[in-house]
Amino acid sequence: MSLFKTPRTSLAEERLEKEIHDLLHALEHLKSSASRDTRNNYERLRDRAEGLLRHSRHHCHDTGHDLARHCRKISECAYDCVRTHPWSSLAVGVGAVALLGMLFARGRDR
Repeated sequence: MSLFKTPRTSLAEERLEKEIHDLLHALEHLKSSASRDTRNNYERLRDRAEGLLRHSRHHCHDTGHDLARHCRKISECAYDCVRTHPWSSLAVGVGAVALLGMLFARGRDR
């Protein structure tokens, strides 16, 4: 037995060792719990992201169909307008081409 060691210090060392052991055990438990929680959070986040992606795809698909339907209606209206007013449509087309030509020529001068 050491000069400074008494039964009291020996008991304090045992308590300290037990506290350290308990603390290490608690830290191991916390580590495994955190790992499990992180895995659960990751899976929950992945499921949510997949759900949002499915919703976005569905919404995009619906929007694409709506847009295509709207474009078909516009083209039908334009076709009907051109059939009803062929000379006016020709004049508007020539005017649009002339305007684009002037803008293009003006941009090349600079």
